[in-house]
Amino acid sequence: MADVFVEIGQVVITSLVSLMGMFLLTRWGGKRQISQMSPFDYLNAVTTGSIAAELATNLEQWYRPVTAMVVYGLVTWVVHFTACRSIFMRSLWSGRSLVLMESGTIFKENLSRASIDLNEFLGQARVAGYFDPNEIQTAILETNGQISFLPKSGSRPVTPQDLQLTPEPVSAWYDLILDGQLMEDNLKASGRSVSWLEGQLHSVGIGQKSEVFYAGCNQQGTFFACRGG
Repeated sequence: MADVFVEIGQVVITSLVSLMGMFLLTRWGGKRQISQMSPFDYLNAVTTGSIAAELATNLEQWYRPVTAMVVYGLVTWVVHFTACRSIFMRSLWSGRSLVLMESGTIFKENLSRASIDLNEFLGQARVAGYFDPNEIQTAILETNGQISFLPKSGSRPVTPQDLQLTPEPVSAWYDLILDGQLMEDNLKASGRSVSWLEGQLHSVGIGQKSEVFYAGCNQQGTFFACRGG
């Protein structure tokens, strides 16, 4: 029985080491989402996760998965570092964007190079809101596998500039209270004071900051606050 508890303790320790290693590799790899990853990044993340899982249970030869994680982490860092420093290396690691459609012409050769069939291309266009191909000026396959669509000038949404309007400037939204806690840095960045905030809360029928589930504002003075439901 004692051996079982010792082995469980070892699994707990190796699991924590594995999680810490995955956390560090994730932080070093940047904050890109899965949809923003290149194929290399995605495969590397899956492989590293498998190695980390092996580390959590491989008690006799734990140094092998640890070594593999270090190697994968170093290679990932080298790839990202060289991609940021060199256009050639960036093209080598991530590839180049491909123009799939331009001015009413769908390029069959580029679709084949990207391993995308016509039905998939048209499906991606519908997902982006373009059910009529006549509305598309340009379609580009990005290096992360997503397709960017540029609408024709007659199909894009109307802007205030088109209507010769001058709307009020917009600003970032500042979270002032989260779950009853005052975010002092955000309040300072918004250029507002505590007394102003308390006045705004009173105007919407809230007496104490501790009653607020969420409150925020922008620099133009637009304010929102609510109690928890």
